Amino acid sequence: MEQPEDLQSIIVVDDDECVRETLEIALAGVGHSLRATERGSEALQWLDEEPCHLLIMDLKMPEIDGPALYKQVLARWPVAAPRALFVSGYADLGPYHDDPMVRGVPVLFKPFTLSDLFSAVHQALASSSSPRGSHPSTCLVLLAD
Repeated sequence: MEQPEDLQSIIVVDDDECVRETLEIALAGVGHSLRATERGSEALQWLDEEPCHLLIMDLKMPEIDGPALYKQVLARWPVAAPRALFVSGYADLGPYHDDPMVRGVPVLFKPFTLSDLFSAVHQALASSSSPRGSHPSTCLVLLAD
């Protein structure tokens, strides 16, 4: 049985511990099942074990940035990849915005309120389309400094 739209599994990938903890507290506090890591490789391992509905990724990280991680997810799970929402502290997304693999992913710019975050999550979960057109899951990607 599928979970209701407002109770989804989420993976957070962010190298900033404060951001990870804040997202964990906020999103788990409204009922989402959440896992958080600072490493994209760990998120890929988790996705191998069990798919998620939302994937929250930092734009710039030491090991692998959010867009590169999401491209790996799309390559490994072309039909069942989770959706994505990027969150960024940068006004100019530069080359990420021009990349056809990730340019359709919505971006939530920082600073944002909890209301903005919850709204973005709700919209991503409720979306019937995805950047590649047929992903049944939803992925929330948070891009932070």
